[in-house]
Amino acid sequence: MTRLKQSDHEVSRRVADGALRKLTAEVVMDAELYEQLPPWDRATARAFAVGLTVDKAVVSGQAAARLWGLHTLTIEDSVSCYLPDGRTPSSPRQWPPGVVYRYGHMDPKDVHEYHGIRVASFTRFFLDIAHYEGVHAAVVVVDSARRQFPELTEEFLLDRLKAFPRYRGLTNLRRAIELSIPDSDSAQETRARIIVHEAQLPGITSVQPQVRFHRGTTGRFYMVDFLINGWIIVEIDGRSKYTTGNPEELEAALMAERDREKFLTNHGYMVLRIDPKQLDAPPGAECEFIRILRRALEQEPPVHLQQVA
Repeated sequence: MTRLKQSDHEVSRRVADGALRKLTAEVVMDAELYEQLPPWDRATARAFAVGLTVDKAVVSGQAAARLWGLHTLTIEDSVSCYLPDGRTPSSPRQWPPGVVYRYGHMDPKDVHEYHGIRVASFTRFFLDIAHYEGVHAAVVVVDSARRQFPELTEEFLLDRLKAFPRYRGLTNLRRAIELSIPDSDSAQETRARIIVHEAQLPGITSVQPQVRFHRGTTGRFYMVDFLINGWIIVEIDGRSKYTTGNPEELEAALMAERDREKFLTNHGYMVLRIDPKQLDAPPGAECEFIRILRRALEQEPPVHLQQVA
């Protein structure tokens, strides 16, 4: 990533011929390297570039979460920023491409410097995400923060909200904190768990996240995303592991998945492998994942697992 100077004609030439890609008016990056990045890392690069470019603004929202290394529910198209001291942003027509200035107060105590970039504090950007993106997006980022920073307990986070009594997003964030857990492994796993919670299916008696299945006396184990009623395993498939690496690594990953599923099914567990797209629901209808889960709940568990269920 390079800071562009008007006098640097060589950099300008490489931008013109496509070798470099402009992330902002002042920051460029190797175009081939940028295209090779997964979407979430491209979003992080854009957030970092905006943070380097803006003179006084503070990065917030999902972009701030990315800069802190947290998972987010979606890939944002723009970077949310605030001006310090409650200053009013200029007309949207004057905003740089890919930047959205939010109207609101950013207290100096909620501004942190990260690699030379002004970034909002956790609670502050949690509130922004809860307000602009909704409860699901807020649970994802709170889950991610709690996994990386165990000191961020539910009690601690709820107590922090007392310092923000009138902020937008407060009700949504409080709900998100109450729904969060400290050991979620991915954004889509969190999303699936919240969808199950909201569906209120009558046949569900328990949902256990991040369950270990030990493999004999070797000390090795399989970890599953979550276990429903003690016998229905839900795994949210992340496609990135099947689209990166060389053919040998791909084959090894597929073999490991087959061995894992065989182990679980041989012990009587039902395994539901869910693609993130199956979590999407059309307006007024339930998602395919819930329909699959309804059918699974109609079945009886194996006898040796019935007392668990």
